[in-house]
Amino acid sequence: MFQFGGPNCRVCRLIRVYLLVAIPVLMMMWIRPDFQIPAGIDGRAVVGYVFGIGVVVMFAYKYYTDIYKKRRRDD
Repeated sequence: MFQFGGPNCRVCRLIRVYLLVAIPVLMMMWIRPDFQIPAGIDGRAVVGYVFGIGVVVMFAYKYYTDIYKKRRRDD
């Protein structure tokens, strides 16, 4: 049965992850740091590649932990 609270609560873990992402983003929007991207580098492309690589790594990790490890354990 689902219960709130405790170290393994799924909702609590989800809220912690969102806070770990949202707080730095809000701080950067508030502080507005002045950093320059070197000339000739498209910042939007860099962000897109980082997100794309992150999605591939996330899927590979989930496949490894959810499918591959379970098959090896069952054999």
